[in-house]
Amino acid sequence: MSKKTVLTIGILAHVDAGKTSITESILHLSGTTKARGSVDKGSAVTDSLAMEKNRGISIKASSVTICWNDHLLQLVDTPGHIDFTAEVDRSLSILDVVILVVSAKEGIQAHTLNLWENLKERKLPVILFINKIDRDGVDIDQLFLAIEKDLDSKLFALNYAELSAPGSPKLHPIINCADFRASTILDVSMENLAEIDESFLDQYLEDNTANLLPIVEKGKHYIRNGKLQAVLFGSAKLGMGIEDLLNEVIHLFPKPKKYFSAACAKVFNIVFHEKHGRCSYIKSYGGTLKSKDIIWSQQQKKDIKINQIFKPQLGSLVQTPVLNRGEVGVITTSEMILTGDLLGTENLTDPFSKISQAVLQVEVKAVNDKDYQKLGEALSILNIEDPVLDFKWFKEEREFHLKILGPIQTEVIKESLATRWAIEATFQKPNIIYKETPSSTAEGYVRYWMPKPCWAIMTFLIEPAPRGSGVSFTSKVRTSDISTKYINEVKRAIPWSLKQGIKGYEITDLAITLLEGSEHNVHSNPGDFLLATPMGVLRGIENAGTDLLEPMYAFEIKANQIHLGAISSDLNQMGAQINTPHFDQDWFTLNGRVAIAKAMDYPIKFNASTSGKGRLKLKLDGYEKTITTEEKIRDYKGVSPLDESQWILHRRGAFKAEER
Repeated sequence: MSKKTVLTIGILAHVDAGKTSITESILHLSGTTKARGSVDKGSAVTDSLAMEKNRGISIKASSVTICWNDHLLQLVDTPGHIDFTAEVDRSLSILDVVILVVSAKEGIQAHTLNLWENLKERKLPVILFINKIDRDGVDIDQLFLAIEKDLDSKLFALNYAELSAPGSPKLHPIINCADFRASTILDVSMENLAEIDESFLDQYLEDNTANLLPIVEKGKHYIRNGKLQAVLFGSAKLGMGIEDLLNEVIHLFPKPKKYFSAACAKVFNIVFHEKHGRCSYIKSYGGTLKSKDIIWSQQQKKDIKINQIFKPQLGSLVQTPVLNRGEVGVITTSEMILTGDLLGTENLTDPFSKISQAVLQVEVKAVNDKDYQKLGEALSILNIEDPVLDFKWFKEEREFHLKILGPIQTEVIKESLATRWAIEATFQKPNIIYKETPSSTAEGYVRYWMPKPCWAIMTFLIEPAPRGSGVSFTSKVRTSDISTKYINEVKRAIPWSLKQGIKGYEITDLAITLLEGSEHNVHSNPGDFLLATPMGVLRGIENAGTDLLEPMYAFEIKANQIHLGAISSDLNQMGAQINTPHFDQDWFTLNGRVAIAKAMDYPIKFNASTSGKGRLKLKLDGYEKTITTEEKIRDYKGVSPLDESQWILHRRGAFKAEER
């Protein structure tokens, strides 16, 4: 087993802040590569897909490993574009440390804030790396103050960027910055330290700060316990600050999370490899994993066999007999394990909120009808690689539906279908994914007793519930009328029953109560209650009627005051709920809520109207009741439980959760 300390380090940022360039600089500095790869030239090691090279953006998260000062550093370079945040979500669950990259020219951008909120929730240690200090017009003092305000965090700089000579920046370790003691960056860093350290407060007030070494050591102590936020300046393009970054990562955060003694791992990504087939990316959290090992799959609830183990190295997979704890690897198995599966018996669940939440649905069609079956199979594979797509194949209607995060994602899927499977596909205009909720209280009765042998009779009470409360189920039936084992089958069928309502959307915010019912001591079996539950529940929902709920954005806008009138006018036209603006010198901040259907195209207009200098942050913020119109209503896909005779014929003997 390797004696090196293993750290998994995520590199995160808003798009174009320079994540991949930093990764390439780290690879070159560590001697892992002979030359520094370039995003612009398409030679970046971590952008291995042809689409990434052509577009100059990261689409898939990628992992590379380097050795640095007795540490094994597993670097995870993630996409910065918001359409690919599902990749970021999957990566966050396995990280020990995060390098959050901020462009020195643009500062904190909308997606940076989304990332920061998620990192705070997870309490992951973070180093802020201020990149691109070599660009014209950078004011690092003002930038430092703006970042502290935007992130609502106490910053502490670990180096200083001297920008007195345009185009020729110089970096100084903070302990050698006595000449820059009057700078805003050093003064704010010390003030932040003084606020949390009483012993340093007197020293600071007396201006006894000439010896910076012990001051920096105090600062690092509070960075380690999360009371101060570390900041480093640099330029990946020039290779500046990269060595400082690596050294501070291992000195500030030398030990990863606690590991288990028994073998266990988390599956965080699935990729189909042209040579090795279906590959599962995992991180080991205990013991050792070996080829041919048998390990428990918590998702499948059975043992699976590990056929081969690989380690990702510079865009390729290298076979290895063993994966040690803390290491990221790739396994092939005889069973179809999925993203999010937990291997072993330890609790490795990830309870944190996700950045990626799809509220758009798109239909995909094959240009050539002969590719229909092939397209369905290809989309099934893409869905395994990215479960957020939530692919649905409605065979009776010959339709394919995906959930997407944005228009760039559809372009990438279209290109992937063409390059990987030679399928030409078209994407219909994205539609908003609404939800349904009961309009009133009603009952639903179901009597499934023919053709025998079968028996399941139930009456459900359907009641509206508070917004955002989800679904609750209660049974008031005596076990002498319906056995516990059958009640459990009813519970299992409830989520399936609510996938499509009477207007074609998932039903939420309701309370379901099983009021009464009966079983037969000869004819009843568990499948009867699985089959009957959707009929009774949907009948009750039909009797209650439903209202449509539309997804909402919470928005935060920061822009120059000269744009306030135009932005307010745009928001009013979209019917937004607007709070009172907050003014700070020439800038204003505006918060509120707006329907996603109204604001889908607004980011493009906003960037144009502010010449790219404003900040618009959009975040999914629950659902609100909306007016139901004909164009919003969708037909039921597949056989509806309300068509009871067809439903019974269709489902008799095998209840299926999806029309796949």
